[in-house]
Amino acid sequence: MFAQWLHHPHVTRLQARFAARRPRNAFARVLVALVGVALLLILLVLGAVLGVAMLIGATIWRALRQRGRPQATPGRVIEGEYRHARHGVLPHPH
Repeated sequence: MFAQWLHHPHVTRLQARFAARRPRNAFARVLVALVGVALLLILLVLGAVLGVAMLIGATIWRALRQRGRPQATPGRVIEGEYRHARHGVLPHPH
C-alpha cells in the first residue's frame, strides 16, 4: 500500500521539486562541494567548542558545589562500621 502511495503523481512531483541535483557546470560543482565541506567543518568545530564549554562548565559547577564541604579522608582509608559474621550464619553460594 505504501509503495503505491510513493508512485502517486503528486508525490513524485513533490520529490522531484525538492530532490538534490548536482549542477552541470564543473566550477559550480566544485563550489557546492566546498560549501558542503565548509559547512561540515563548521558544525564539527561548533560541536567540539560546545563540548569543551560543557566540560569546563561542569568542572566549575562541581568545584563551586564542593566549596565549604569537609575534605574526604586521604589515602586508602575506608571508614565504616563492621560486624563479624560467624562462619555458618551466611548462606554459601552454589
